[in-house]
Amino acid sequence: MSIPSLTRLDVIKRAWPLVFANAAVPLAGVADTFVLGLSGDKADLGGVALGGALFSVFYWSFYFLRMGTTGLTAQADGAGDLAETQRILLRALAIAGTLGLLVLLLRDLIALAGFAILQGEARVEDKGADYLLARAWGTPAALACFALSGWLIGLGRNASTLAIYVAFSVINIALDLWFVLGLGYGPGGVGAATAIAEWVALVIGLGFMAFVLRGQSGWAQGVLDRVKLLDPAAIRELFQVNVNLMIRTWSLVIGFTWFANAGARQGTAALAGNHVLLQVISVWAFVLDAFAFVAETEAGRAYGRRSVRDLRRSVQLTGEPMLIAGGIFAIATWLFGEAALTALIEDPEARAAAITYLPWCAVVPFLGAPAWLMDGIFIGTTSGKILRNAGIAAVVVYLIADAMLAPAFGNHGVWAAFLVFYLARAGALMSAYPALERRLHSAPTASEIDTKPSA
Repeated sequence: MSIPSLTRLDVIKRAWPLVFANAAVPLAGVADTFVLGLSGDKADLGGVALGGALFSVFYWSFYFLRMGTTGLTAQADGAGDLAETQRILLRALAIAGTLGLLVLLLRDLIALAGFAILQGEARVEDKGADYLLARAWGTPAALACFALSGWLIGLGRNASTLAIYVAFSVINIALDLWFVLGLGYGPGGVGAATAIAEWVALVIGLGFMAFVLRGQSGWAQGVLDRVKLLDPAAIRELFQVNVNLMIRTWSLVIGFTWFANAGARQGTAALAGNHVLLQVISVWAFVLDAFAFVAETEAGRAYGRRSVRDLRRSVQLTGEPMLIAGGIFAIATWLFGEAALTALIEDPEARAAAITYLPWCAVVPFLGAPAWLMDGIFIGTTSGKILRNAGIAAVVVYLIADAMLAPAFGNHGVWAAFLVFYLARAGALMSAYPALERRLHSAPTASEIDTKPSA
């Protein structure tokens, strides 16, 4: 059967729900930041910056549950294997539940060890601990949502993903306003608001899962068979893909955590200002990732069909709107960022710091777009080894750049090194792309891609 070629209209239709779904997540983070900003206490902002950076080491380390599930689901769906698409979901949910409970049980130890490493004033660290300990209660639900959203995206159910994360964002923002401005709970209230919103989002996600399964006439034959569900080859493939993706994510989390800590070394005002700007970057990154998610699905299908032509077309047709949007966001941040920051940040020192370093923030959407696009291509083909090596290389380059630039140029050097981080990520993945095309014809499974020597 002939498969229609991907078109620019297809990309837009598939991307727009993910634009809003992805924007909902960082918008919740922006609400956390600006609700605290309106309270006028830079220690609250700095505490959430440090607490959030520490929590992200564990939270985003498990983002492989979203990425790996999307890639494997897209490939199984492209191959017409309904039973395997459902098994992938069950395996991912089992892993998510186990890891989420571990983080919840170890939250006190995580806080103790983390704040012994990060550098901040005593009051800022206390505020950060309040945030982290409250936020940890939502971890099992958050990781399960990673698995569910990855499965839905792999099946092309992007509107369902939109509904889940819009609900999360709306509930989180409403609870932020109540807990912080209404009840005065501060960073602990922000963490609790997010945790509650994550559990509500999970319930909604499970509802969409049930809807999709009903459309598939329920569980396929053999899905719930324990022997098939725990098939050693499938488990080994899942393990190899996810371990490499986890190492890759750790590398990136180390980079972002280092950025927060580098800001802390410049003082509480610089830390708070950097954190506010990082929320702006997060919004643009998640919005642009909508095109990368489409690239994941299409690259996965091209991989299943072993079609270099389709792979190249997925890169081109998702990359074009991504770069254009990145340029628009960069210009918008440059033109309107100062007015937004002035209106939303009460503390004068934090506001001044954010405005001073706004130009660095403004260029990130455009310079970061190639890195996010290539992430999508390699995630879709479940090329975990390539992503792992690129992530490690990028963070090493970043740490060297920060060691050279921050002492000489202060917080301007911190931001310059951060931009090097994005460029290094893109460069490492682009250099590996030709080998991916050469490998496409001869690698039938993700595990074989990850265990073969690099070309």
